[in-house]
Amino acid sequence: MRTRHFGIDTINSFIMALKRKGPAKSDAVKKQIIKVNPYENPENVMELMAQICSAKPTANTKLFWKSIDDEYIRMRNGVSLESYLKDNRGALANVDFVTHLRGICRQISESLTTRENTKHTQIVVAGGFSSGKSSFLNRLTKSVNLLPTGVEPVSVVKTYLYCSKSTKNLSVKGVNLKNVMVDLDSSVLQAIQHAKQSNVHLASVLEKLFVEIPSQELDGLVFIDTPGYNNSDRANKSNGKTDRQTALEALGEGNVLFWLVDCERGTTVTDDIEMIKAFNGKKVIIFNKADKKGEKACVEIVKTAANDLIGDDKDFSNDEIIDILAYSTLDNRIYYSYNDMSLERIIQFAKRCGNGDTELKNLRDDVEFLFDYEIQKSEFEIEAIQNEYKQRQESRDKSRETYNGFQDYRMSLKNNLSEVVVDSYNQVLGAADKLAECALQTMEDFQTFYDGVIDFEHNDHWGSSSILNKAINRAYTAKNKAAASYESAANYRYYVEEGRQEIVAEVDRKMGLIEGQCKDLYEEKQNACTYAKKSIEVKRDIIKNMTTFKADFMSALDNGIRQFQSMNRATSVSYDADEKPNVFDAIKKDDYKAFLHSFEQGVDLSVCNPEGYNPLTFAVQMGNNMMVKFMLNHNADPSIKDRRGYNAFHTAVENQYRDLCTLLLDYDPDLIDEATAKGETVEELARKQTFTKWIESQI
Repeated sequence: MRTRHFGIDTINSFIMALKRKGPAKSDAVKKQIIKVNPYENPENVMELMAQICSAKPTANTKLFWKSIDDEYIRMRNGVSLESYLKDNRGALANVDFVTHLRGICRQISESLTTRENTKHTQIVVAGGFSSGKSSFLNRLTKSVNLLPTGVEPVSVVKTYLYCSKSTKNLSVKGVNLKNVMVDLDSSVLQAIQHAKQSNVHLASVLEKLFVEIPSQELDGLVFIDTPGYNNSDRANKSNGKTDRQTALEALGEGNVLFWLVDCERGTTVTDDIEMIKAFNGKKVIIFNKADKKGEKACVEIVKTAANDLIGDDKDFSNDEIIDILAYSTLDNRIYYSYNDMSLERIIQFAKRCGNGDTELKNLRDDVEFLFDYEIQKSEFEIEAIQNEYKQRQESRDKSRETYNGFQDYRMSLKNNLSEVVVDSYNQVLGAADKLAECALQTMEDFQTFYDGVIDFEHNDHWGSSSILNKAINRAYTAKNKAAASYESAANYRYYVEEGRQEIVAEVDRKMGLIEGQCKDLYEEKQNACTYAKKSIEVKRDIIKNMTTFKADFMSALDNGIRQFQSMNRATSVSYDADEKPNVFDAIKKDDYKAFLHSFEQGVDLSVCNPEGYNPLTFAVQMGNNMMVKFMLNHNADPSIKDRRGYNAFHTAVENQYRDLCTLLLDYDPDLIDEATAKGETVEELARKQTFTKWIESQI
């Protein structure tokens, strides 16, 4: 914007009016050398944002898993773990082994690209607006102006401050919305602060910021800087999230919470307590800016807060709260500590709250556990099967004895039964037949004898004898009786041999069924023993294979992780300024972009051009209000005289720029009383009427 001139008639009245105005003098320290953040230039910010958005990952998780597969197959001579697990799925204790392994591997992929994955103890630094979190962290980390400070909310991006004794230089990295890490210049932190002035929100393309800080005392800690919490539902323009959302995300990550409260508020409020309770871990409540209240008031504030918050029936237990204290960032000292702890002791206590394990290590341990579970489960099952096998052996041996004994008993019974029912029965029948035949033969012989006697008697071969007749009659009677007895005995009932053989066979069949049951029982127990032995062999094979598979897979996994991490480097997108423009050329050409660039590496306002102007007086001489305002806004010293002996106000008066005169005197009212190097006052300069004389000469 160009200046407005004033005419000769108004010079005296204008100067008198400026003297009467007497505006308040600026308290800002005047600067002779001005160096600005390159990201105060909106064009630079836009260029950086474009680079951040277009950054691509340097490593590919698909290639990561391919490298693992290739390495694994190479070690296993072409045998795939997945094919083995598929073929032996039923023998595994975890039948979903493959599914679980794939799930963990997916988590490993995500973890590899999650940059906040750290073994450091994570301390979340949170609190309301104007609680002084950034100033507190700058003081704690001994990093002056590391984080932007001020009354306006500036930390709209979650910022992780990694403290390490092995880190040599401060570095800043960001993660864009596509989860790609980019290397940034440290001045980006200040660029975020200037978003409101430039209306270019660099934070809108950043998800997270990682700042590595050299620190011996804080080694092993990472501080998570969160936005000032105001419980508003209004989303930030920069990232579309409310402060509550961003704060809650951070609260879910930490091991310890440092909750800062502006000491002038007196004590915590309900909203603060609810947010603090949302954190699952140890807590330190810090009433900051204690210097504004004084030691006596701070003691009362801390004691009241402790009484209100800590107790069995209160919001927090003694175990949850590490300490409640009043602290001054300005003085760097604790005014009062409820548990009588120093800041150094609190830090050491906080360090012990971390477990030292990264998420990646935990996931790697989960993979090992899958294999170890199968190995241990198989070992336990072998022990159980061996105990069961011993019992089954004893039961099998008893069954075998029973079976063998019954076999012998059946054979013996069959032989005895066959001997009695068949052989002996046949012998008895044979003997009876022979006796019957003998008796029949005897009776037949007696009958022949008797018939002969009777025949002899009838032929009168014998003389009549009563004795002989009596004897013959008795013998005849006895013969008839014997014949009757023979007939009765000869008609006995008996079983034919075929029927008796069937009885023996039926008994043998029945006994065979019982013997078969004994055999089946024995074979069942034998099969159980055989199955148990095979199960033991299977489990031993699983132990052997899973031990080998585990060693090979973990070796391939570790190798893949190393390769991925070596490839997964941040993409450099830091602003790379062109050759530094000459400030005088930029002013002369009215090139504001080049003018801003010239200040990125610093401009000395005492350096003059061949015409004798310094940058400020030259910008005034050229009538460029915007450039003059820029230098004044950066605390330029307008009283610096150029080689002509004039300062900025002298030059404005000399050139009759009324608006620049007003601008300069608003910034430094004492300028109106300063004389030139030759001793000329501003009134004398104004009366030179060089412009009027020049016009007259031209006319």
